[in-house]
Amino acid sequence: MKILLLFLSFSVFAQLPEIKVPNEKALYIIDGDSVSLKMRIYGIDTPEKKQKCQEIKGVFVDCGILAKKALAYVFDKVHGEITITPIAFGHYGRMLVKIYRNGIDIGKSMVKAGVAFAYGSEYKVYEQEAQKEKAGFWGYYQTPQKPKLWRKKNKRKYNSKR
Repeated sequence: MKILLLFLSFSVFAQLPEIKVPNEKALYIIDGDSVSLKMRIYGIDTPEKKQKCQEIKGVFVDCGILAKKALAYVFDKVHGEITITPIAFGHYGRMLVKIYRNGIDIGKSMVKAGVAFAYGSEYKVYEQEAQKEKAGFWGYYQTPQKPKLWRKKNKRKYNSKR
């Protein structure tokens, strides 16, 4: 029985893909024997921390924090298997990944819920549906500026926080 378990454990590890990291920027050192790989969800862009939008006239909220809470909810409250599929490495050295929870595409879900913008064409139809249904930010008095434009406009402020 012990030999079978040992064989099974080695066969599981043998199936994991090798990940080649382009440079050390993709890794975050936690302590002497722990590192974390920086990942970005492929196909979406969410408001940054401190990026404001108007929920109702005159009431501003931090849409970046709301997007972060929406993603955290998926990991904290929804149970089941998490699958991470590497796609590529992005401009800043982060691994671009698709994340699935119980087979559900998290990036697509974030866009459909109206808490993320489609980044590229893959989820654009879901962004249009969210706009039409006024889901998430799309139901606000003033939706957030596209994160890419906000980052460009607030480059100095944004880069000092990274």
